[in-house]
Amino acid sequence: MKLSLCLSLLFFIVVSHAVAQHPLVGAWEMVSIRGINAAGEKFSDDTTHIREVKIITPTHYVLIAHDVEGDSLVFNRCYAGTIQVQGTKFTETPTLSSVSIYDNVKTDFNWKIDGDKFIQSGTFTRPDGKKIILEQLLFQRIKTTQSYANNPTNGVWKLLSSNYTTADGVSHKDTHEQVDALQIIAPTHWMYVSMRDKKFEHAMGGSYIKQGNKYYPKLDFASFPKKLWGKTEMTEKLEGNKLTIEGVSVLDDGKKFTWTDVYERVK
Repeated sequence: MKLSLCLSLLFFIVVSHAVAQHPLVGAWEMVSIRGINAAGEKFSDDTTHIREVKIITPTHYVLIAHDVEGDSLVFNRCYAGTIQVQGTKFTETPTLSSVSIYDNVKTDFNWKIDGDKFIQSGTFTRPDGKKIILEQLLFQRIKTTQSYANNPTNGVWKLLSSNYTTADGVSHKDTHEQVDALQIIAPTHWMYVSMRDKKFEHAMGGSYIKQGNKYYPKLDFASFPKKLWGKTEMTEKLEGNKLTIEGVSVLDDGKKFTWTDVYERVK
């Protein structure tokens, strides 16, 4: 696991104010779900069994889901991609996924906002033609004490290059040819998904605190054990559509990851 890449990518992706807003923009957590699976069987679930968090921007979305096992969360799946909203209709087109069954799916959803609730319904059509029907997928808006709607780096970013040194002192360099990574930061939350050599690598997200050009991200959910995450501080430099992030993460044993990553804004 190239954790420093995760730590660097962890940072940004959100609502770009250069793009028209819509009411779905924000950070959401699933409350309950019911529908009919691909085998024609009814199903239902809630937060006692699964935790599902979704961030939506004007143009993109990222979803990370965990199974609840006792006091622990066990990574289940994630996917990210583009979103289109037209009236009460919207579609999600996954471009990155941890589960191959979500590759090349087609979606046809309806949406409704009721206060701080987001109600989603409609269909997933798999590549094999089988459909998953969502009768109701209910989300609650996630609220935090910190919100940074005017952050100039809010938006969707794609990794161009990553130079990092692991806690063992080994230096590495990645390019976008090796790693296809999408990073989203909303005014209150961030999420990140990466594919390495066309295979799923990492997914993570959480809230964050911003002080000037310094950022202090919190890891609320991840596809890897949280013990691999340390106290993290990042500094950003924005030049046009390029974003450079320098960061350091200090683990519990005092060892450090350091990195310098360069991103390009997704338009």
